[in-house]
Amino acid sequence: MKCRWSLLPCLLFASTGLAQSPALSQVKPKSDAPPAAETVLDANTPPAYNWSESGPGSGGRFAGNHGFDNFIGFLSNPLQNIDPRAMTALWPMFGSTWFTTREALPDGNLQLYGAGLYVALSERLSFGMNQGGYATADFSRNTSGTLRDRFGILHDRREFSGDREGWLNLGGFVQYTVIENVPDQFLLTAGIRWEAPSGTHEIFQGNPPAQLAPYLTAGKALGCFHVLATVGYEFPVGSGDVNLNFFYANLHVDRQFGRLYPLVEINWTYHTSNVGIDLETRHGFVDLGTFSNSGNVVALAVGANAVLVPGRLEFGAVYTTSLATQRNLDFNGVLVKMLLRF
Repeated sequence: MKCRWSLLPCLLFASTGLAQSPALSQVKPKSDAPPAAETVLDANTPPAYNWSESGPGSGGRFAGNHGFDNFIGFLSNPLQNIDPRAMTALWPMFGSTWFTTREALPDGNLQLYGAGLYVALSERLSFGMNQGGYATADFSRNTSGTLRDRFGILHDRREFSGDREGWLNLGGFVQYTVIENVPDQFLLTAGIRWEAPSGTHEIFQGNPPAQLAPYLTAGKALGCFHVLATVGYEFPVGSGDVNLNFFYANLHVDRQFGRLYPLVEINWTYHTSNVGIDLETRHGFVDLGTFSNSGNVVALAVGANAVLVPGRLEFGAVYTTSLATQRNLDFNGVLVKMLLRF
């Protein structure tokens, strides 16, 4: 089934409703009437993977919303990018990035091993865990220079060289779909994220205070294209070593070819206050979700997602690179993610 060319990115998804077969006539054709012509689907109608009540992945207490099964979720930046659909799913992931910088940490690379969980309480209400896991990092021993830590103490950058590993901060969300328009394939969801400073200081986690982030996330189908977008504002709760406020806006666009979805994502962050270039352990300096640094940053992710079992199992990967950063940080990364939906 082929689809015509349509739009690329922005905040909301535009639509085509699921094709419906015409009602059968109640009058029997005459016995000598020619056989009925085979129904021809519109070339601009995307393949339909929505399931009936008897189909897989539907029914049950935690089934969530199956009115948007032609959609896929975000792949990059899982800390900020949350699927607007209410669903119950487990998504293990692996990320690797390599970066160069001049004014803070030495050059290096890091790997992330983690998993997230979505739980649908109804077709509109859901919660989950989207932050956490274990990380390993290797920082170059050949990068000299000085910097100040979060306590104002001056250090040689080579002190941070070598291998580091530890647990990441834990974080999650709760959200509610305020607009659910299945015929037009549009939905808008409002939620709030939280992050607890529970991680390991060795990899620059665990610095208080906790963080909260109210957000909106939306989805719209435009023929064979799907657009996802999220906007939010993150701020600290209480006092601590790290007090950063920032806005973010992220965009996802994919094009459906049967069960294959090539995609592009852009992740943008804007801090409302200046971030000192000499404080390498500030919140988000090495953000294991976007592979970015604190301050203003724009990252581009390109990849694809494959629906292996419609309504049940997906597998995808993206390559991420920096378009704009601060502190002369240049980064590239790969993130691989599987989604198992219940």
